[in-house]
Amino acid sequence: MSDRIVLRFILSGVLALAEHAATATVHEGYNGEAPVPALVWARMDATFLMSNGRPRELPDIYAEGWGPGTGKALAGTPVGGDDFGHMIPVDTPVELTDGRTVTLLEWLRMSHGENGRGRHFLLDVTADSFDFGIE
Repeated sequence: MSDRIVLRFILSGVLALAEHAATATVHEGYNGEAPVPALVWARMDATFLMSNGRPRELPDIYAEGWGPGTGKALAGTPVGGDDFGHMIPVDTPVELTDGRTVTLLEWLRMSHGENGRGRHFLLDVTADSFDFGIE
């Protein structure tokens, strides 16, 4: 098994999910965490992002190459074989290269606004942690 995997998600879809989470008035919590506006990174028979805002109005955004039916292959990666849902709050601080700090939602908006078409939101996953980026 590789010790690292980078999951790529279409940025415009991730931004739409984050906007939905931010504007929803009801949120679902995961793993005993408080139900705050968040993206949810999930693993079932695929790996994907969704909004925890309710009602669910947007489709899940699958990682490129890891859509439905890839669960067995995911088990051989740091994503693992167990199902989960991990919240990434939209107010998570993101430090910019110029030293400023913005929220995840603001960063997604800025990244999408900088010629966002065709860009990707990345989850860089190891066995015990993950980080995110834009390409």
